[in-house]
Amino acid sequence: MPRSVRRVTVCLDGSPQGEALVRQAAALARRLPAGLIGLRSLQRPSPSPAETFARGTGAIHEVLEHQAAQEQALVLAARNAFAAVVRPFGVEAEFRPVWNDDPQAIARAADGDLVVLGRPRLPGLPEALTAERLLLKASRPVLVVPEDWDEDLGRRVLIGWNGSPAARQAVDQALGLMGPDAAVTILIVDEAAAAESAVELAGTLGAAGVRTAVQRADSHGDGVAEAITAAANAARADLVVLGGYSRSPSVERWFGGVTRSLLASARHPLLLSHVPEAARGAVIDNDGAAGPATLAAYR
Repeated sequence: MPRSVRRVTVCLDGSPQGEALVRQAAALARRLPAGLIGLRSLQRPSPSPAETFARGTGAIHEVLEHQAAQEQALVLAARNAFAAVVRPFGVEAEFRPVWNDDPQAIARAADGDLVVLGRPRLPGLPEALTAERLLLKASRPVLVVPEDWDEDLGRRVLIGWNGSPAARQAVDQALGLMGPDAAVTILIVDEAAAAESAVELAGTLGAAGVRTAVQRADSHGDGVAEAITAAANAARADLVVLGGYSRSPSVERWFGGVTRSLLASARHPLLLSHVPEAARGAVIDNDGAAGPATLAAYR
């Protein structure tokens, strides 16, 4: 059964790209339907040179009051800008500021069931709100939308299948994003997964009314990410679904990987899901016989 998306969190800044991303997230929230959380990154104002020399209780209190007033003004302006963009979509929306020095930024993003980010990374977002950090730390699916994307998503879906728990969970979460007439291609690159597992997945999706085809591809030494991108281009995919970091993140960090490559160069909306190593057995048990997991198949 697909996991319910009740709230979508969109991570934004004050840039034009951030505003466009909010429109994409609001359109998705309206279609699901779901509530929308706008997590707006804000930079704390710095005290003026004169204020840094404040001495005495009274002077320091005035500086702190001025600082608080500046922060409130920033929050109010950002809240109003967010509301103005979201209002035409008619979705239930909540604005939440997150300061650049907030140690709980990742936890605040995880309040939603799906986190929406832009690619390339919005310039005003703190390092904590990157796709990689959120995917590995927040235990939430991440939807990465290219900045020039202006279409709906979920009609032509490409699944990069390697049989791993992360891939299975990503498919489960993607079902809620697929349109009623969605066409899905299950792609196996090289020997990433047994064909039987892909056929079984196709049967499961077909039973749910989703038109599905299985496709095999050879990377020809060019890399799995490149093969996935080529297939997505050929299928005119509006959503690519992938299990993120199927291998150990430390291995990914040193040797590269499909996840990192696609995050760096994705031309299509990309839905990623990550299963922490400690929880992978539970995903396999819950998913039943979807085929043997091949956790090291994608680098």
